[in-house]
Amino acid sequence: MALIITGSEGTIGRRLRPAFPGCIGIDRAAGAEIQADLSTVEYGDPPIAAALRDADALIHLATSADPDAPEAVHWQAVIDAARLFAACAAQGVGRVIVASSDWAAPKHGIPINSYGRSKLALESLAAMYAAGPRSARIIRVGWVPHDPAALAAAPDWLRRNHWDDDRLIEEFRRALSVEV
Repeated sequence: MALIITGSEGTIGRRLRPAFPGCIGIDRAAGAEIQADLSTVEYGDPPIAAALRDADALIHLATSADPDAPEAVHWQAVIDAARLFAACAAQGVGRVIVASSDWAAPKHGIPINSYGRSKLALESLAAMYAAGPRSARIIRVGWVPHDPAALAAAPDWLRRNHWDDDRLIEEFRRALSVEV
């Protein structure tokens, strides 16, 4: 299966890439096969258009992982995803997997904020994508700390929501219908 991972050099992307050998990473950070910022990328440019045209599936991770980031950051994530999904549709990408968050339906008395609302918007964009001859899946990912050592110092409610690498990989494999 030809797979693209946006946000391939982020916390989750770096954990998923080894589980999907041969995947193509798209990220603004060094290390990705296609180094591009989703805010400014031209989807008609030959390298990215060819990658999308050849892809069977795309995992979209390229959003802010910071629930406290300024509202403008989360608006931009929604805009970037809309542009990306339109490009995927134009190039015939059959499946899109969208990493959301349980902040889209917060627990523990935490009110929904712009981060959570942006995740709900991404989920709506995925549903819109799947309304055509394509499919889309949403994964409400639990807490995946950038530094695994942070787990020891985390509050109990956050530790209970922790996803280790095995669970993370299993959930994305299942979403892609790849044998676990």
